[in-house]
Amino acid sequence: MNFTSVASTMFEMWKHAVENDLIPQTVCLLGAPGIGKTSACRELANLQTEYMKSKGIPENAVCEVRDLSSSLPEDLGGLPYRDGDTTRYAPQSMIRNVCEPTSYGVLVLDDLPAASTAVQVASRQISLEHRVHDHHISRKVMIVVTGNRREDKSAASTLPAHFRNSVLMLTVEPDFKAWETWAHDNGIDQLVTQFLTFRPAYFSQLPKDADQQGAFATPRTWTMLGRLLDVARKTNNLHEMSAGLVGAGVTGELVAFELLRTQLVPPEKVLADPEGALPDRNALKGHPDRMTAMVTGLADAAINKAKGEKGTKAYVQYLVALAYITEVGGREYVGVSISTFLSHRGNFAKLREAVPEAKQKDSRVQGMMVALSQCFTSTGSK
Repeated sequence: MNFTSVASTMFEMWKHAVENDLIPQTVCLLGAPGIGKTSACRELANLQTEYMKSKGIPENAVCEVRDLSSSLPEDLGGLPYRDGDTTRYAPQSMIRNVCEPTSYGVLVLDDLPAASTAVQVASRQISLEHRVHDHHISRKVMIVVTGNRREDKSAASTLPAHFRNSVLMLTVEPDFKAWETWAHDNGIDQLVTQFLTFRPAYFSQLPKDADQQGAFATPRTWTMLGRLLDVARKTNNLHEMSAGLVGAGVTGELVAFELLRTQLVPPEKVLADPEGALPDRNALKGHPDRMTAMVTGLADAAINKAKGEKGTKAYVQYLVALAYITEVGGREYVGVSISTFLSHRGNFAKLREAVPEAKQKDSRVQGMMVALSQCFTSTGSK
């Protein structure tokens, strides 16, 4: 399951339990490192908050995340104290928060397969019985366990059979398109998304793919790099900072792609005057990296220009420029550009409105319409 499907499925499970006064089913999310398992739980909390606020509950959902790989058993079970002739346990504040009867949200037990045996034992009581000793977790709190698989080569152990037989096991797969939209919304540098459009195999690697320093590329490290690229450029340390996050091998191609982007005619100029800005289209032909950089850049340029306009002028220009570029460079790049346009929140309805005017303005648009109509057909419901 991808990120969006996992988050929405867990929310529907939680909502069903709340509406029927049931204890939510515990979920175990398994997948490669850094692909967004914990982030899916935070998205679940956002969906829970929206739902409860629609019901008149002003408080936000609780989202408590406990990293089990660095935890001790008492971090979960609490510390023992004597109460007369009875031993009781004082829970940590995290557990107390989710045990309040009015609390709702999600408790994330992160990286269970990498935890010590004692911590795994303490986690199983929480996961399977929805309680910590005498403290019962709110019926409106969903428990989600996350972890890597043994095949991910990340020092993960196999979870006990009775645990696996008592929780809903879901495998989370890397989802570039969902991450790309999130990255655009959160200001991640466009170099990252454009490069990964060109080299999608680098989106999510495994620990076995790490370089000599131990760095390897995952959605998590790409996010970190995207937020540091301004600093990397200002300090002239793009290669060093990139290698420290996504690995030396990937960095070599990323730096080359960045250099290529700076040497291309700016997509904004191509958008405004395709033939004047790029009279020799053959410079792009046969070069997938150049074509990817240009058509994804055109999509971003059109979206940015359209923000200050009321009509469809920017989208007409986009279609004309895209038709001009792909007539020589290859119509298969139409889909690449349209995919970027959609992932980056381009207005698809206005793009469709712009098609007739674009066809009248430039006959080349008509020649692009077969590929373009296929994009419209596959994405028209979005």
